[in-house]
Amino acid sequence: MTTLLTERLMVEALAERLAGLPGRFSAEYFAEPWLTCWLALDAFPDLPTHEKGQALARALERHPDRGDILGKILAVRVNYKRPHESMAELALRLRPIEWLWADVLPRGFLTLFGAAPGSGKSFVSLDFAWRVVNSQGWPDGSPMIRPGANVLFVDAEAVPQIHKQRALNYGMDLGKLFLMLPDKGEMIDLAEEKYRGRLVEMVLDLEPELVIIDSLSSIHSRGQNNVEDVRGLLSFLTQLAEVANCGFILIHHIRKPGGGQQMEMFKPSLADLSGSGHVTAMARMVWELHVIQTGPEPDINGPRHMEVLKNTIGRPGKKLGFSFVPAPDFEGEVVLQWTTEPPKQFREEKDPESCADWLTGVLLDATEPLRPADVLEMGREAGFSRSAVYRARAALGPLVLDTNNGKPPNNCWKWAGDPAD
Repeated sequence: MTTLLTERLMVEALAERLAGLPGRFSAEYFAEPWLTCWLALDAFPDLPTHEKGQALARALERHPDRGDILGKILAVRVNYKRPHESMAELALRLRPIEWLWADVLPRGFLTLFGAAPGSGKSFVSLDFAWRVVNSQGWPDGSPMIRPGANVLFVDAEAVPQIHKQRALNYGMDLGKLFLMLPDKGEMIDLAEEKYRGRLVEMVLDLEPELVIIDSLSSIHSRGQNNVEDVRGLLSFLTQLAEVANCGFILIHHIRKPGGGQQMEMFKPSLADLSGSGHVTAMARMVWELHVIQTGPEPDINGPRHMEVLKNTIGRPGKKLGFSFVPAPDFEGEVVLQWTTEPPKQFREEKDPESCADWLTGVLLDATEPLRPADVLEMGREAGFSRSAVYRARAALGPLVLDTNNGKPPNNCWKWAGDPAD
């Protein structure tokens, strides 16, 4: 028999009944051996306490754990109220939500950067590190709260030479940038107590303003596809982020997109991030990063678009963009140049005749007149610009009617011609 009540609640209810207090529950809520105890006390509700105790002892006379059962009941402090903490009490010891960069990088929470390999995730994280270490401020002009603070980079992929060169490209103060590297011949594995302990010690000793872990797939020996594989690791990282109360970035990869799309130019959703959904569930902020095609031909070195996929603690809808520009003092090397207005995705303009054919089909298929705004959105999805749709509308002339003489907001478009036209 199963019961909703925990053993502690059943024992407390029995102790209260033994003391002559009204019962909070009835027999169907109890499981053995506590059900036997309840029935014994329920049979003699008006007996004095010592006689109820005798009845209880008789009911358990043949039970092998009789002494333990009676001891648990008699040890209960009757009328004791467990201290359940209200939000008002909890709020007194909770930190307010703070930001390293407002609406981009929270303090004390896990921030996930998801993108395809080669999209520039590591570049972004090193650019952030430079801004913290060299007190450069954020791309939107926000200042640093702790100028010149330390940054800790967990280099699970063990390529310190690359990080050194990128840091030099920026003119970063290398004395403020710390790498956590694996022991010789090993890879960092945060499933091991040795590496977890090392990370905790470095965070507490260095008091960094930013921690970067590159990447989830490289920092532990277990898989990513099952909750059981990642729950312990992510719980550890979220606790450490809270203790450190700094920016905490975990770099992550996406699944290979279908349809033959080039990975760097694929715009991922939360569902496209690799592994179990528990990964994104544990992060409070999730960013995606992809290459924007700004011309007729794809260019993997083109500008990037960063957009929030999940934000449970700040204002939604933040978008950023950046391009690669030559590093000032290192030929052939690059740094990032940011913009708070991301580049626009290239859409090839289709010929006017095809747009008119498309608009004719849309209006013929419609079961009722369509609002111009809805037609424009459908056109955008089909690859036609706003101006192309209006030119097609004008070209069709009297074959398309306005339902309200063209006056917003109630005007709609409908087909007025013969379907054979």
